[in-house]
Amino acid sequence: MSIDTERINRFLLEIKSRHREISALLAENTDEEILGELWRLKGLKYSLIEVAEAMASVLQHILAKDMGEPVTGYAETIIRAGELRILPAELSKKLKPFFDFRNSLIHRYWIISDPKLLFLVRENSPDFDAFIYAIQVYASSKAS
Repeated sequence: MSIDTERINRFLLEIKSRHREISALLAENTDEEILGELWRLKGLKYSLIEVAEAMASVLQHILAKDMGEPVTGYAETIIRAGELRILPAELSKKLKPFFDFRNSLIHRYWIISDPKLLFLVRENSPDFDAFIYAIQVYASSKAS
């Protein structure tokens, strides 16, 4: 089976849109302002969940259609993508905390402090663009 690049591109557009919103929030507000305003913080968290879910959807699709390897868990998805070189292994490791964060919010597996989350987002949100680029490179190599 082959991957559906149209489907992948829809998810990549979702990631780009949420990343733009996250970047604007970070540029327009200090950490104290974000942490002090409940709805800004909740908006950031929800946007991160949407990014992680869109990334996972892309990777689950590629893993199932191109590798014949269905995966169900979010953390397993990002790990396998690095192991199978869909993403560079280092990028996979850097993005894993966002997948873990998604699980922590949805399932309450573990708690991350809001200041630590904000630090991770400020430091690592450029990796969202790196993810998009890596997937575009992967998809174009399969289209050839």
